[in-house]
Amino acid sequence: MKVIGLTGGIGSGKTTVLKIFEKFGCLVYNSDLRAKTIQNSCKKAIESIKQFFGEDIYQEGILQRKKLADIVFKQPEKLKQLEKIVHPLVFEDFEKFCQDNKTKEFIILESAVLIESGFYKYTDFLVLVTALQEKCIERVIKRDNISRVQVLERMSKQMNDFQRKEFCKYIIENNEMQTLDNQVLQILNKER
Repeated sequence: MKVIGLTGGIGSGKTTVLKIFEKFGCLVYNSDLRAKTIQNSCKKAIESIKQFFGEDIYQEGILQRKKLADIVFKQPEKLKQLEKIVHPLVFEDFEKFCQDNKTKEFIILESAVLIESGFYKYTDFLVLVTALQEKCIERVIKRDNISRVQVLERMSKQMNDFQRKEFCKYIIENNEMQTLDNQVLQILNKER
């Protein structure tokens, strides 16, 4: 089993690329989706998040993600605290996922903060999804229904592609010049 780390900035198209890896038979672990599940189902996570962000951060048992995002993207120290709560639980969940699926040829571990969180150490190699900044901004505005200023604020909190490239073995360019399917297949064929 090889664990392929998939990362990239906000709006780069990681989710689209993840679906292509899945289409070609790879098992995928979307750390953002798993983190959302953990934040709404794990008693330890819920208690810690409520303790740090207040009881009203959950309404009817559901984490108010927009409210939380508004807090953590404006206050870096609160983002760090949230990460201290959630990342270890996601790491634990991922280890169990790998153990349960150790006969698979490839597991794709997707995370926007794969490098920053140290999660990349669980992978055999990394793949970076890149796109032109304006395209990324457009996608996020449309997807999250937020302003350009809010997108740029979130981007400023993440590593940039130049910094990420140092860690990555492969780069997938999501710029419509080369098909994503072909780029994914080339990586899988080289790694078989």
